Amino acid sequence: MKIFLLFFLLIPLLELYLLIELGSVIGALPTVLLTIGTAIAGIYLIRQQGMATMVQAQTDLQSGKPPQEAVVNGVLIFIGGVLLFIPGLMTDTLGFLLLIPPVRAAMVRQSLKGMQTRGAYRYRKNDETIIEGEWTEKQERSPEQINHSQDKRD
Repeated sequence: MKIFLLFFLLIPLLELYLLIELGSVIGALPTVLLTIGTAIAGIYLIRQQGMATMVQAQTDLQSGKPPQEAVVNGVLIFIGGVLLFIPGLMTDTLGFLLLIPPVRAAMVRQSLKGMQTRGAYRYRKNDETIIEGEWTEKQERSPEQINHSQDKRD
């Protein structure tokens, strides 16, 4: 709880400090216009990339693949958009980083590591025979060593 309080206190103060410093270097009006410009650019990018992600999720579902990658992609786009709406240089930088496709793809790959994939399969042959099954992907585990000393009970 203290970490959240510290986070929500320090981040806005640091953002305010950076905006004041930037305003003293380039002026107040350009700083305000930059803040508004990043919000507008964020809206455009979120709309464009969000629609592409939604189409990708629908394509994955229609082809029978789980849409995990598209869902995580959509969550990261949403977080990037929220960060762009918050006025400030640090949050805008983080928001734009989340909207860069290669950066986001690396984050998606990292977040999907270790997730188990489950699904169902249905196959219909031409002669109306239906074969159904369920499957689960599990991570490979290293072989465990068998301790024979426990097996010998005197």
